[in-house]
Amino acid sequence: MNNIVEFRAKCPDEKSLSDCREALEPQVMKIIAEAVGRGYPPAEAAMVVADIADDYILMLSRELRH
Repeated sequence: MNNIVEFRAKCPDEKSLSDCREALEPQVMKIIAEAVGRGYPPAEAAMVVADIADDYILMLSRELRH
């Protein structure tokens, strides 16, 4: 858990996070819409996207240990 806290400490400021969300949100929504178009329920598609993002954050936190 310390690694995740260390990672959070290095996150950019609120404005940068807001800008990043603005840039990425349309792409994420497109991914979810494509999954829904393939027959997946919207909540399931969103959960999978969140799970992938969570896995990526955990991978980054492991890299900080090395």
